[in-house]
Amino acid sequence: MRGQVLLNRRGNLLFTVISVLSVLGLFVFPVRSSAGEVKTVIEADSLTYDAATRVYHLRGDVRIRRLDAFLKAEEADYAEKTGEARAYGDVRYEDGWVVIEAERLRLNIETKRGLVYNARLFFKKDNYHVRAEEIERLGEKDYVIRKATFTTCDAPLPAWCFSSRKTDVRIGDRLKARSVLFRIKGLPVLYSPFLWAPIYTERKSGLLLPEPGFRSDKGFFLRQPLFLVLSGNRDATLYFDLYTRRGIGEGLEYRYVERRAGAGKWWLYHLRDRELGKDFLEFRGEHTLYRREKTSGFLNIHYINDRSFYQEYSQMVQVRTRRFLESTAEVFYPFGKGRAYLFGRAWQDLKESSEGVLQKVPEAGLALYPSRNGPVYLSLKASFSNFYSKDLQRVQRLDIRPTLYHTAGDAVQVSQIIGLRGTLYSISNTGDFPDRMSREAFDYSLRLHTRLWRRYSAFTHMVEPEISYTFIPPIEDGLPLLDSTELYRRASVIDFGLRNYLFGRGGQIASVRLTGRYDSLAAGSPFGLMRLEAAVFRPVNFRLDTSYNPDTGDFEQVNYSASWRAGRTALSFGQRYSRADGILFYSGGISLPVTGRLAMGSSLWYDAEEGRLEDLRLTAEYSAQCWGMNITFNRRPDDYSILFLVELKGLGTISFSGI
Repeated sequence: MRGQVLLNRRGNLLFTVISVLSVLGLFVFPVRSSAGEVKTVIEADSLTYDAATRVYHLRGDVRIRRLDAFLKAEEADYAEKTGEARAYGDVRYEDGWVVIEAERLRLNIETKRGLVYNARLFFKKDNYHVRAEEIERLGEKDYVIRKATFTTCDAPLPAWCFSSRKTDVRIGDRLKARSVLFRIKGLPVLYSPFLWAPIYTERKSGLLLPEPGFRSDKGFFLRQPLFLVLSGNRDATLYFDLYTRRGIGEGLEYRYVERRAGAGKWWLYHLRDRELGKDFLEFRGEHTLYRREKTSGFLNIHYINDRSFYQEYSQMVQVRTRRFLESTAEVFYPFGKGRAYLFGRAWQDLKESSEGVLQKVPEAGLALYPSRNGPVYLSLKASFSNFYSKDLQRVQRLDIRPTLYHTAGDAVQVSQIIGLRGTLYSISNTGDFPDRMSREAFDYSLRLHTRLWRRYSAFTHMVEPEISYTFIPPIEDGLPLLDSTELYRRASVIDFGLRNYLFGRGGQIASVRLTGRYDSLAAGSPFGLMRLEAAVFRPVNFRLDTSYNPDTGDFEQVNYSASWRAGRTALSFGQRYSRADGILFYSGGISLPVTGRLAMGSSLWYDAEEGRLEDLRLTAEYSAQCWGMNITFNRRPDDYSILFLVELKGLGTISFSGI
């Protein structure tokens, strides 16, 4: 059986005990450090101790433990004074970072420095496997590895590996190797004089993996990104793009998080297209600053200098078909009873000239939150807006709207709102309107709302019927249409609706909302659009938004989407239809597992109005333990591209694409 003693070497009694335990054939020795707090525990079948050199000679099932470090071997010599261990035969060392298996090892248990011969090194976090003739450990996180192979594959013959003459590893920083051969199943296929890879780190300056490829209308393509860590809260990425048939592009993306100034991301890109003889420029930026009870704000900018840029270079059909780019900015100051703000918005029309588009730059406003005064609540909104367009049309507008709000009832809630509104206009550089215009009016609305529900064994059904009436007397018409403020017009309208909800034990199951309108001022066609909104959340995710015109018998819009997923199998389809805008799109997608590692997928976007397929995407994805591959074919009306991605798990993705 095992025994245990404290190695304090006081008198002959200690050696007598050691002799007795040696007969039993097994020893356990806890050794205190100089600080008297950290113990080194030694176990072995037999032991001899050299008092002069203070070295333990351990034989048979040797085990040494210190904190999270564990060393196991057939034979070992341990120097008590320095903490250095020399181990031989079936050596295994493990701590919080690595596992080392070797023929022999020389290691300082305290400083964790040493040499390992004919070893296998395993980094726990990202499954890195290293085999080497010699591994020199310079510290807890620094290694020099000679004649090594490197992979994240667990198999004895890895699917891929890198071999090098010398590799420097710093955990938490990087891996650097020289004279590197990339091998597939042991066969060399690629040579590089240098290799760099991150080890347990999230950010590190350096070249990212290049993206070469081919696109039918632009030739061969190469994108080379360079990632720069500027500080702990700032970084940037530089891009160099080469299209062999079209030109060269340069891009810069800058990201930051500032404690007092907020967070943001900015993008600037330029491309010179030789074939079109154009310089394309794109600028995007966003910045957010939010401070409770202090001045805050946000900025979003999006601009391109040529409307054809996205049609030429975007791979996403949603981007290629967009109509407007919007840029907004706001600075606001909250106070106890409201907020003051300065707001601006600019639109860029990507289909036609933007000269006639009115931009709101800026708008100054004040909003007072509802405050109770007896049985009613009082609120106020006031704004001064400046509109302009590139064709020099100018409009200034002052709009003031105080409101009184009152509500009563429990089972049936009755709400009433009385609002006053005054609007002044100053108009210049146009002959369509007078220089001065004004509008004064009031509005009244009444709303009745109730909520009913019933619980069943499997679900709860909730119903919310509501009806409201809105009245606005005759007011000044013929105003310039600037935004939703000008939609405040004479009205005598009844709105009605019915909402249904189904709740299960796991949350909401489905919802349906039906709304309609009756306009007593609309002669001949008083009934407005009937709108149906529905959503199902499980087991199929389904959403529907449709509007029906009872006078014409036509659907004005029909938008729906549905998706279903079971494991690795997924199916989706949808439609977008607008009668007024002449839009009818169909979209769909499917993903199917072929084997445990291979999956196939497809997606499409079909323009039924144009009668053509806008986008077709076919994908094949293969995933193994330490590597993966994705092949994507993308077909557009005028060109096609192929994307080929190889992922070496633990290192990143090598991509070959038609961008």
